[in-house]
Amino acid sequence: MDRLPVLYVEDNAVNALIMSALFERRPDMRLVLAETVAEALQKARGLYPAVLLLDLRLPDGDGRELLPLLRGIAGCETAPAVAVTAESDVEWAGTGFEELWLKPLDLKKVLQRLDVLADSNRTATQTTAEAPACPSQGWFHHAPSARPSHAQGWNPRRFEQPLRRPCFSQLQTPDRSYGQEIHRAQEL
Repeated sequence: MDRLPVLYVEDNAVNALIMSALFERRPDMRLVLAETVAEALQKARGLYPAVLLLDLRLPDGDGRELLPLLRGIAGCETAPAVAVTAESDVEWAGTGFEELWLKPLDLKKVLQRLDVLADSNRTATQTTAEAPACPSQGWFHHAPSARPSHAQGWNPRRFEQPLRRPCFSQLQTPDRSYGQEIHRAQEL
């Protein structure tokens, strides 16, 4: 079986390293890293990613501007998109992102959500049956998607969930060095 590609656009090397360590726990998924908008557009061609993870602040653009460009690439039209950022006050409603993950990431929940998002995308592209609803978790938001309902395999009811505010008590982590975060990711 081919490993499901997940495109992660992140210019911070430490954050990319943490995510790479997490993906060692998902042998059925393959992390594809890009540091810039230009590199993301190049790597997305022919990739058919199961999930798109986009940092919002990139050296040559913004993740909110990148997402519509990715949607125009074959294979990226229906991939669930997640905004990954440290900015808790970011405006993201109506941008096409299904979820917002705030840094520092809750590593176990990232793995859980990756499984759900990848599976829901696989379900949506293989059948027209409704994908499972996302569980109610306090560390991320859900948003209705702005993607067109005519896209192949797209189920417009899949993301009809109300917006949720993050539970900041779950977002706060004790001060840790990045080395400790990477070690913790490898132990999961």
